Amino acid sequence: MKKNDEKISASPENVKDSKHNGSKRKRKKYSAEYISYVEHGDSAIVFITRDIVRSINTNGKWIDVVDSSGGQRIFTDEGDSEYRWDFDWFIVELFPRVTKPNYLKVHDDEDKKYITWVTATKDIEMWRSKGYEGKKFKVKPKLVNTKKGKMQTVKRLWNNKFNRFVPEKWKNSDCEYRTVEVPVDPDWQYYILSIERIKNK
Repeated sequence: MKKNDEKISASPENVKDSKHNGSKRKRKKYSAEYISYVEHGDSAIVFITRDIVRSINTNGKWIDVVDSSGGQRIFTDEGDSEYRWDFDWFIVELFPRVTKPNYLKVHDDEDKKYITWVTATKDIEMWRSKGYEGKKFKVKPKLVNTKKGKMQTVKRLWNNKFNRFVPEKWKNSDCEYRTVEVPVDPDWQYYILSIERIKNK
């Protein structure tokens, strides 16, 4: 088992749901398999393997999720609208890329992700049908808020009439600024604790 200290900021763009938040356009209909791929964390595993685990060469490869453990959503904001995936471990298998995704009719990033997934799935199924076995790796990541427990001093608007802090837009003659300590905005990063090459049977 190889010890590692790799880390990178967790990107919400790579793990968000396949819905168009706030968009007036008609929502696209993706396959049930793709929705499951996103909602159960497999897309996050592919992102971690491709963009974070630098010691695994994924150039020219598709990443297939073989197994995982402990996958859970860690909500990263007070409104529970943003989250990251955390895992105890996961196993991935690499397959050569044969087919190039066709992005000619792609209108946005989510469409591009879907087309990429469809292309990868077809290639991987083709390789498996031929009995091909790719390189397998077991990865143990850890999602960490590097700012946890850290505080900062800021000025907030206090309303003496209501005896509470209020938004800036409520500022009037009853208000004054007070200094208060608040938690520092979180800084979520993935740390790679270990990587293990798994031999094919």
